[in-house]
Amino acid sequence: MKKAPSGSNTKRRSRGCSVMVKGTLSTHFMVQLDQVSLSPSSFQNLLHSEAQSDSMPLDFDADDKDFILSQDFFCTPDYITPEMPAIGSNAHWSKENIECPKSPEKVKTLSKRQKFDVDLKTSFGSPDIGHHPFGDLGNDTLRTDVMKTGTPVELQSSRGGYVSQSAVALRCRVMPPPCLKNPYVKNASDFDVDPFSNQRSKCAGYFSTGVGGDGLSRYRTDFHEIEKIGSGNFNHVFKVLKRIEGCLYAMKLSMKQLHQETERRKALMEVQALAALGYHENVVGYYTSWFESEHLYIQLELCDHSLSVNTLPKLLTEAEALDAMYQIAKALQFIHSRGIAHLDVKPDNIYVKEGVYKLGDFGCATMIDKSLPVEEGDARYMPQEILNEDYDNLDKVDIFSLGASIYEIVKGSPLPESGPHFLHLRKGKLPLLPGHSIQFQNLIKAMMDVDPARRPSATEVVKNPIFGRLQNNRKNI
Repeated sequence: MKKAPSGSNTKRRSRGCSVMVKGTLSTHFMVQLDQVSLSPSSFQNLLHSEAQSDSMPLDFDADDKDFILSQDFFCTPDYITPEMPAIGSNAHWSKENIECPKSPEKVKTLSKRQKFDVDLKTSFGSPDIGHHPFGDLGNDTLRTDVMKTGTPVELQSSRGGYVSQSAVALRCRVMPPPCLKNPYVKNASDFDVDPFSNQRSKCAGYFSTGVGGDGLSRYRTDFHEIEKIGSGNFNHVFKVLKRIEGCLYAMKLSMKQLHQETERRKALMEVQALAALGYHENVVGYYTSWFESEHLYIQLELCDHSLSVNTLPKLLTEAEALDAMYQIAKALQFIHSRGIAHLDVKPDNIYVKEGVYKLGDFGCATMIDKSLPVEEGDARYMPQEILNEDYDNLDKVDIFSLGASIYEIVKGSPLPESGPHFLHLRKGKLPLLPGHSIQFQNLIKAMMDVDPARRPSATEVVKNPIFGRLQNNRKNI
């Protein structure tokens, strides 16, 4: 007797295997060729009805583990599962005569740019971001508490489905920053608008403030930090090199993180004051600013040094002190004409660059008309009326501070923070300065008069005859 070829057993086993037919889970069935006999016509009708069905509700037994998720279930965009060929009436189930399906043809896919446009249409409801509003984010439910932990975020849209995390991140990347009102600019009330205020909080946590969507630090990317050149009560100042320009700048960085909106608004007062003032040769130049990792960065003009008595290599002569007084008085004349008071004039905030004196640090700047809160600067250079909370002559406060600063520079020692000498200065009792002209000392005494009404204005200081003689002496030299 001849033995049956081993291949026949293989064929029999393969014919006895389960044949899985394409379809959704509700209509998924299993045909056992050795156990079930189906007529060709009924099988063909079943395939025909399955092909006409677009989608069926999901209904299957959770305990049934013998199922395969179809291509329709995953909605794969690139390829389509080939349909089973129609079985003719003359088909023989005992033979493997079912034609093998052809390889799937690749569907024409979208380019990256086209996909980006489609995502924009899906996420925002319009392909034109610049002229149409975003989709309705106000009704979305965003789990911000989960977002902070770094776990995936679910955003439920108003249409009942879920918006992907990448779509939400895309919304945050294209959302412009708010338009803030600059209180130092007149008639600027119309610019304090933020059309996305109700949506901005929903995007908090996707990107650190001021950090680009690629996660790179603007400060580290655009600037090379050279050294720290100063520190104050609230800020550090670094000497930096801008990579793309090769020029040096001073970068002012807030020490503490500014989490609250009130803290941000307060820190921005200096930026807004400098931006509203514009350029003046005796005011430290302002270039740009931004928030990054909850810190405020301010790019400023780099100067050589300040007039702090702790860092000056030598005492200023009377001519040099008069030159500093004249140039800073011109700066005060400029800012007072814009309705702004500095309120923190002191040697530490007077800078020198190539022989030009410049007034900096506008962190305490306010409006002379008292339309903004008043926050006085260093008490050593403040007049008595400010200490008594009398804010009727804020421009004259700067005159007192400039006189006190020049007095300290010439004297060569810091002014007292308290004690009898502190009170004497606020009463107009200034000790004489040996080796300096009476006219120079009288000007300082007039600027530090106890009565603000008797103090000269910045314009009157600039026009003082003593500076005319100083200019004549320069010409003779």
